Parts: sequence; structure tokens; C-alpha cells
Amino acid sequence: MSGFPSPQEMIDRARNMKPRLRERAASVEDNRRVSDETIAEFEDAGFFRILQPKAYGGYEMRAEVLTDVIYEVASACGSSGWVISVLALHQWEVKLLADNVAEEIWGADRSVLLSSAYAPTGEVRPAEGGFVLNGRWPFSSGCDHAQWAILGGIRPPAGPGEPPAHCGFFVPRTDYTIVDDWFTLGLAGTGSKSVVLDNVFVPARRHHPIFGAAPAPAAGSSAIYKLPFGLVFLEMLAAAVHGMARGILDQYIERSATRIATLDRSPFANNPDTHRIIAESDFVIRSARLLSHANLAAAHDAVENGPEQPVIDKARHFWETARTVHSCAEVAQRVYANSGAHAILAGDSVQRTFRDIQSATNHMAFNANGYARNYGGMTMGHPNILNLI
Repeated sequence: MSGFPSPQEMIDRARNMKPRLRERAASVEDNRRVSDETIAEFEDAGFFRILQPKAYGGYEMRAEVLTDVIYEVASACGSSGWVISVLALHQWEVKLLADNVAEEIWGADRSVLLSSAYAPTGEVRPAEGGFVLNGRWPFSSGCDHAQWAILGGIRPPAGPGEPPAHCGFFVPRTDYTIVDDWFTLGLAGTGSKSVVLDNVFVPARRHHPIFGAAPAPAAGSSAIYKLPFGLVFLEMLAAAVHGMARGILDQYIERSATRIATLDRSPFANNPDTHRIIAESDFVIRSARLLSHANLAAAHDAVENGPEQPVIDKARHFWETARTVHSCAEVAQRVYANSGAHAILAGDSVQRTFRDIQSATNHMAFNANGYARNYGGMTMGHPNILNLI
């Protein structure tokens, strides 16, 4: 594709795609993966290029643009929204490595995608010039569509007195095997299968710490690549959950327009309780999106213009983002509980969205209790205990 689209054009493309995504949502769940057709449409629309470096065909847009695209996609198909959130995020993450690694990944094909499995479930051993990885990494969303994987592991201390570090290690598809073990209650269409490595060498240039201090990309890099990894990661996944909540509310509104109560034959469209559920749910979702935009804008302003954000502000950002996710899950619960008996039937789209959003809240990134205790404690003078910041 040629030209340089505006942020609004990207969002409009996602909105225009929604009818097709809704039509495919059932088959996405049945096939336990997003279709190649949908991934091709995302590529043609430029979604994977939103945060990709300009030097490799990307647009280097602000993070808010990608969250808005994810939100629209997830409102039509939760699994599709989740997959684009992680695959498009990784186009940003490559910039956190040395430029020669970006060339290694995109030199021959700028459309190359990367999946991930950040939990440090496998073994990392130091080796001459790098590390050896061995073991199994579950939950690699969208791995069927990726040519690389970013795998989490604990890097041993780099020197005396230094702590171990949770890092992401970049591995090409030729060095790992995908195991089809993805059978789940929700988000079945994400294809989050396991990645298995058998004593694979990873050069030191292909790893970076994924939590803690903000990245330090090469001089002259866009401000977006100076945002803390943890905040960007959390916001992308949260946008998918916000979108799922919008999707289940949209379906509730559509059904309520023609739904008739079984016992007294009254229209749900005339029921004040229906009106109240819609209004209160809409408030939660809109508030989530506004808070996301405000927090991302503040983080972006800090890395572009300074001064660096205080740690307590970053702690609040984590807490608020996770809380919006759980608030949106509460919306889904309420809408589902008021959607009638037909919503329990297999294949029902409201039920699918409900299961998707409830499953999403189990992700380790949405530890609202831990984030709340940390932020609340910091306001009372206690130290930061969150190793993500």
C-alpha cells in the first residue's frame, strides 16, 4: 500500500471492517485461530505498520492510534482484536533492539510478524555471545501468523551484585516448534498455542529487558519508542477488552430493539431497566477509553518533552488501566445476565463475547489487586513494589 494514512483513516478502516469480522467470529472460534484472510486484511489496511519504524515501512504513529484500531476490531471479534493487539505491539518492540536486529527481521520482508510468550516458563542459560533457551512457552497468541517469537526468560545476573532480569528473547520460526494445545473457555480464536525450543542459541543482540526502566533507543528515535514497555503492553491488551465490552453492549442494544418479554409480552425497548443498563454500561466503556487516552498522552508528553514521569504516576497508570479492564468485564457480566435464556445456547454471539472478555481478565497483565495495593501504598509513603515499572 502507498501513501501515509492519517490516524482517523486507520480508525475508519477498522470500523468499515467490522461487519466482516462479526460474520467470521464464529468460524474464528471454531477454527481456534484468526483466518489468514483476516490477517491479510489487517496487513492491507496498514494496522501492523501503525507502530512499526518508518525505516522499515511503518508509520510511527502514537500509541493511541493503535489502541483505537484494536478497540474497533475487538468490538466485532474479541479474538481478532486480541491477536492484532499483540502482533501489532511487537512491531513497536523490535525498535527496542539494535538496528541490525530490525534488519535481520525485516530486511527481506517488511510484513514479517512476531508473536510472544512473555512468561518465563523456559530455561535461559548463558553461552558465549548470547544465551541458550530450552523448554516450553505457552500462550503465544497469533503464533500461526508469525515468523518470529519473543519469549520471556530470566537472564542470569550480568555481573557481580547485579540482579537477574526478565527479558524478551527474539527467536526465528525456524528455531522453534508450535504445539497445538489451545483448547479454552474463551478467546479460543486467538490460537495462543505453545512454542517449544530444544536448546536454541540466541545471540545477545536479540534480547532486551521487558520490564522496569523505560527503553533507551538510538538517538533520534521517535518518542513512541521511549515509552515504558509495560505501559504500552498493558494498554494494547486493555484496548481489546474495552472493545469486547463495546461489542457485547452493541449486541444488547440491537437485540433489545426487537426483543419481547416472554411473560408479559412487553418490548424491552420500552423497559426503563434496559435503558439504565445501556446508559451505565456505555459510561463505563467511554470512561475506560478516555482514561486510556489521557494516560497515554501524559506518558508520551513526558518522554517527548520531559520531565520523566514520577514512578507514582506510572503506578497509577497501571492501576487505572487494569481497573478499566475489570470494570468492562463487569459490564459484560451484567449485559449477559440480562440477555435472556437464548444467550446460553452454543454459538450465541453474546455468549461468545462474554466468555472472551471473562477469559481476558485472567491475563497476568490485569493484576488489578496488586496494582491497587502498590499505588495506594505509594500514596501513603510506601516504596514501589511493582517490578514492572
